[in-house]
Parts: sequence; C-alpha cells; structure tokens
Amino acid sequence: MAKSEERFTVLYEQHYDAVERYVRRRLDDAAVRDVVAEVFLVAWRRLPEVPDDALPWLYGTARRVLANEFRGAGRRAALTVRAADHGEFQVDDHADEVAGRVSLAAALAGLPEPYAEALRLVAWECLTLRQAAKAAGCSLPAFAMRLHRARARLRQALSPTGPAPLTTLRGEPS
Repeated sequence: MAKSEERFTVLYEQHYDAVERYVRRRLDDAAVRDVVAEVFLVAWRRLPEVPDDALPWLYGTARRVLANEFRGAGRRAALTVRAADHGEFQVDDHADEVAGRVSLAAALAGLPEPYAEALRLVAWECLTLRQAAKAAGCSLPAFAMRLHRARARLRQALSPTGPAPLTTLRGEPS
C-alpha cells in the first residue's frame, strides 16, 4: 500500500465515527452518509494539506460540505414549493414535529449560526478551544469571544425570566 493510501486509511479509521456524529447532529439521516463521504473525498484529494491533528480540519471541511448541502436543500425546497403551487406535489404539515422540540434545541436554533456552531464544537464534539477555532476557521481569541457570547445568549434564551436588563459600568440599569 502506498504511503498516502496508508495515511488516508488511518485518517479514515480514526476519525470516521467522529465526523459522522458531527454531521448527524446537524442533518437528517437521509443525507448523513453522503456528506461524510464527501468530507473524506475532500480529505483524500487534499491529503498533503491535512494536518497531523486532522479532526479540526475534518470538522471544518464538514462544516463547508454541510453548508453546500443546506444550500442545495434550500433550492430543492423552493422547487417543491413552486411545484406545489402548480398542483404537482403536496407538502406535508410538520407543525406537530416542530412543536415537540425541546427548549434547548429551540434556544440553540435561535442563536446566530456562528454562535450555535461554537457551542456544538465545544460541547458536542469535545474539541479544545484551539481545535474548535481551527474548525471554525478563525483565530483562537475570536473563537473564545464567540463562544463566550454564545454561552451568554444561550443562558439568556433559556432563562425563565427572560433577558436580564442591560446595565452600565456602575451597575445601574440603562
């Protein structure tokens, strides 16, 4: 076996499960395998660029492949709506499914995507700040600030009393 094939085999065996979990948390079951396959195809094509600490790089690649998948899904949904307007398809009502979501999922979904992704990288994927920053494609200080803001917004969204009032530096309500 050639050295590059060996390296890829090790990369695949060590990280497939983690990449699959990462994708599965963000996508329905139907497309998970396709997205994971695309991630490893990119890794094979760009193998010389894959760093020794490959997992953050793979997560970053997965994030970009997922973005492409979401754009494609949006185009397919728009096509379905246009076709439904012409009476060719019937779109199911998913209100009951959406209504059954837990408050954490709703709060996470209400965050801006960079904040939600920061929380997922650290909490679900168990990456260090340095690894998560690399996966998110930003500097360590920028990621740390993003994570801090994400945690604050999530706490605020989950608070039963709603958001706390803003205060000035002296602690007085503004």
